Amino acid sequence: MNIIITAGGTSEPIDDVREITNCSSGKLGSKIANKLVQLSSVENIFYVCSQNAIKPKNNKKITIIHVKTVENLLNSLKNLIFTQKIDVVIHSMAVSDYKVDYVSTAQNFALNLSNKNADEIVQTINNNKNFAIKQNKISSTYDNLVIKLSQTPKVISHIKEWDKNIFLVGFKLLSNVKKEELISVAKKLMQKNNCDVVVANDIKDISQKQHKAQIITKDTIFEVQTKQQIANKLKSIINEIY
Repeated sequence: MNIIITAGGTSEPIDDVREITNCSSGKLGSKIANKLVQLSSVENIFYVCSQNAIKPKNNKKITIIHVKTVENLLNSLKNLIFTQKIDVVIHSMAVSDYKVDYVSTAQNFALNLSNKNADEIVQTINNNKNFAIKQNKISSTYDNLVIKLSQTPKVISHIKEWDKNIFLVGFKLLSNVKKEELISVAKKLMQKNNCDVVVANDIKDISQKQHKAQIITKDTIFEVQTKQQIANKLKSIINEIY
């Protein structure tokens, strides 16, 4: 069995020295890898992660692949799926929802958007980069910077398109919602992306000692309390199938 585990978070550059990222550490992904490598049926685990993500313990079955941006991640996953026989993808990485389109200033916007109606303003912001700051490193002397963002591709949506037979585990993180809403949103993610399992949690339930989660299969919902319990349950589910 060949497994891909994504972990940590992606980063999108603002300029040559600045970037937008998130605080995902990759700790959960490393625990999952450390647990799954114990299965005798596992031949290879491709651990696709950010440079600073926590790595699993050294093991000849585990290959570390570093990525940075969403584009890097997409290309790495596609290459693995098309060149290896991948059985399972566990997509725990916190993927950036947005990338930087361009950077400007409030003053530039004011000059270019005067005398325009609402629709024209939106169209200008979306399509016109003429007033973007064109510097490899944006000077710190600028005031009132404005960063125009655009959506990144939804990585999880491509996995079953590339190979419908992959066993896909998705993750959903929300903030301060009721358990019923968390489960409902996770089930929608499952249906939309043809996931076999979704691990859903609320950021309020995550701390140094706790990582409460709902592990949702197509038939059952399991509630667990820690990262290690998440890893244990995923190992059990995958072991039953393979």
